[in-house]
Amino acid sequence: MLINSLARHLKPTRWKSPLTSMGEDTESDEDLEEDEGYAEFEEPCRTPAYPYRALGETEVRLLRIVPGTDTIECLLHQMPLDEARYFYALSYVWGDTRHQKTIMLEGKPLHITSNLYEALHQFRERPRDIGHPKDYFWVDAICINQDDIEEKSCQIPRMMDIYHAGLVIVWLGHVKELPADGLFKKILQRTRSTPPKMSRDQAIKTLFKKADTMWMDWEPVDEDDNVVLQSEFGQDYQAIIQVTANILNRPWFDRVWTIQEASSLDTCPKIYVGRHSVYLNKFVELWKILATEHRPLFLCSGSARMVSLSRIDNLYRNVLFDGEDNPKRADIAEVFLRLLKITGKKACTDPRDQIYGLLGLLKDLVEGDLPDELMPDYHLPYQEVYWRCAAFLFGLVGDLSLLECGRNEINGDVPSWVPDFRHLSHKPMIRREESVRVSPDRRVLHVQGYIIGTFRDFISGCASSHIWPKLKSIPIALPIRLREFEHHILEPSASIRGMTIEETFDDMMNGLTRLIPAQGRESFYQVHRRLSNSFGGKRSWYHKRKRTTNIRLKEEAIADQLSFPYLLLADGSVLVVKREDAEVKPGDLVCVFRGASELSLVRTSGEIYLFIGQCEVKSGPLKGEKFEDNFWADGNMEDFELI
Repeated sequence: MLINSLARHLKPTRWKSPLTSMGEDTESDEDLEEDEGYAEFEEPCRTPAYPYRALGETEVRLLRIVPGTDTIECLLHQMPLDEARYFYALSYVWGDTRHQKTIMLEGKPLHITSNLYEALHQFRERPRDIGHPKDYFWVDAICINQDDIEEKSCQIPRMMDIYHAGLVIVWLGHVKELPADGLFKKILQRTRSTPPKMSRDQAIKTLFKKADTMWMDWEPVDEDDNVVLQSEFGQDYQAIIQVTANILNRPWFDRVWTIQEASSLDTCPKIYVGRHSVYLNKFVELWKILATEHRPLFLCSGSARMVSLSRIDNLYRNVLFDGEDNPKRADIAEVFLRLLKITGKKACTDPRDQIYGLLGLLKDLVEGDLPDELMPDYHLPYQEVYWRCAAFLFGLVGDLSLLECGRNEINGDVPSWVPDFRHLSHKPMIRREESVRVSPDRRVLHVQGYIIGTFRDFISGCASSHIWPKLKSIPIALPIRLREFEHHILEPSASIRGMTIEETFDDMMNGLTRLIPAQGRESFYQVHRRLSNSFGGKRSWYHKRKRTTNIRLKEEAIADQLSFPYLLLADGSVLVVKREDAEVKPGDLVCVFRGASELSLVRTSGEIYLFIGQCEVKSGPLKGEKFEDNFWADGNMEDFELI
């Protein structure tokens, strides 16, 4: 499979369009010649495929962009997939569907999103590494009839086959320059002899060039295995960090469909930012080193996707080399659960696509057909799709970490244990538990465990947006929240355990120091005290100047941590309910279920229980407890029926 993939992705000599943007790197005359294969190939005359007509079982629609400078004109042809020669499979995000532009498709107007319009416009101009005017493109919004539910349900499982057959190109959007500096900064810069800041366009070009030539023209480590990125980039290092963060925060890295579009050994995706491009795997490789040296890069939303892509790549390598974790020898439910946990929280317009958006990848990794519980059916409401999927996974795998999600906004008559897959956490490890089972009617989840007891005190969660600190101001709700937390949770915990408040707070925050350095102008506790003692409102000019990147990250981390509900147990343990929207009530019980690595909060309803959310121990005697076999050696477990 790998040999075939490499052979298919060897770049043929391509014709250079005269419409290429001015200022791009030029190619030799030999590179500008038309590919002989194209000259000899006579494409059959094809009937226009728009207005749409039914697709055959092996057919696809492919788009051709007509060269020009005015309105974008495209042709749409329908053919068996194996008849398509070279074509580019476009991976992008739709963007806001309310903002649309018009193209001409087979002479008829078609409305598409602005982001897709920009991509088609860019590739119509033929960047130097995009091929021939006769090339086709596969674009889901156009090549699949979005108004035909039956067609969508049939085409979704085929998407991996399409991306395997094509050359994957990723459109991240145009280069966006940094906003103008403030007047004070400009005055300071004019008094210095330092060269002007590198433009974002030049920084992206440099970043991609360095990624493309790493380990060939330069090495990121010296002979003593020391990372030498700062010396390699010199005074441009901060600009490179900034554009890396800018790229990682683009929406493509959050969307569900882009995962399978960029995955598998059979695809070699190339990412585009404006006219600049680099292979995705090379960008990931450089990102790993940059993020190791500059750990706040891990806080960018796209960094989670980079980790996911690396783990999915490991799954494919286990397939290729038949490793001990070869997913083709595993249960299909376990492989799908692993994909869900590897990819974690994902954005999508249709909630059902949290499940359906990974099915092409699943089908590519396992043997046999997809089970009925996972087959796409856009006639079902998303609540039913989530319920069916959860019952399927709990029944066959029994991994209770599936209960962990940041929010649960499912509406309707759905059991409390059904997770909201839109807010599922990253947890790559799987823990099977044989005692977990689902009732035949799929309404009850049976588990075993202990009741630890109720809590001594608690504070409810709040929306993080209400307490999020800004450059110019501190929301009044933030110091109020911090003082509430200190009065109900922090001070009593410290008193029960015979510790200072500062020691207790630092114990809670020590996990964050892996990403945010503890050293700096202010420690985590000093930031907490300053914010809790403030009255909110606008910051002074002096305090805005003192707010370093390290302090900003600490302020935001504290606000993020304290948006969730907190519980205080009788032994001084501090628990955070890992659902921001969980509604905690007096009398709720803290339990530990066999097979779970976290505590759970439940509410009694007669002899049965409602699941509220999983809890993480942030500080106290229970911190670090793994709830493994020795924990269950003594005592009698009881059965829980979660409804």
